[in-house]
Amino acid sequence: NVIEKEYKEQAEYPFILESIKGEIEPNEELTEFLGELQPIDFKKLVEPSLRKIITELPGPNTKILFIPMNPAYVDFFRKYQIAITAITVGFGKIIVSIDPTSINWEEQLAYVLAHEYHHSVWTSRNFKTKDFTPLEYLIFEGRADSFAKKLFPDVNNPWTQMIGKSDEKRVWNIIKPELYKRDTEMNDLMMIGNEEIPYCSGYTIGFNIVEQFKKYYPEINDSILIDIEPDKILKMSLYD
Repeated sequence: NVIEKEYKEQAEYPFILESIKGEIEPNEELTEFLGELQPIDFKKLVEPSLRKIITELPGPNTKILFIPMNPAYVDFFRKYQIAITAITVGFGKIIVSIDPTSINWEEQLAYVLAHEYHHSVWTSRNFKTKDFTPLEYLIFEGRADSFAKKLFPDVNNPWTQMIGKSDEKRVWNIIKPELYKRDTEMNDLMMIGNEEIPYCSGYTIGFNIVEQFKKYYPEINDSILIDIEPDKILKMSLYD
């Protein structure tokens, strides 16, 4: 379709479009979502947040598409109080999926935009390969969440608080042997989860590594941190 063609063209992560391509049933819930979202002037709604984000971290021109969340996924995300999900298909290419029946979607929107915009800027500056190692992926997500949390500290962002300290240590020990490997299924497992790894564990661990780095090096702001190598961030954070 038109959207897929436009977003895939010269995109660094075109494969991520598959995550939102599940068939959407034209049911009452979808009609309700569209009815809630269509009257909204998104440009006006997000302008203050985007101005704040871009001032903190200047980056490339970015096209943001707002769509209703696929009703088939909504119950799963509601379980975790997630009202917004989003993907960055490449630098300057963001798609945001919204559950407009959630009471906190507007609050989460600013945070999610900051997170995805950070991905966009990082990609424009540092992209080499889509085949991240687990460490690169953890720091990729951790930097984006830390940046968003700094700008919007009062927003409830459940994905960085999915696991407690004991689970975090256990999951970290599962991930560690794979940290520097490429073409490993660990990238999916630490985010999606399995019987050993809780859902979103990788977001929590990546966020905590970057937050610990910032605690030790408060003088290094996000516009510098974005370009530091992941192994250096891990080592300097003393996370392990």
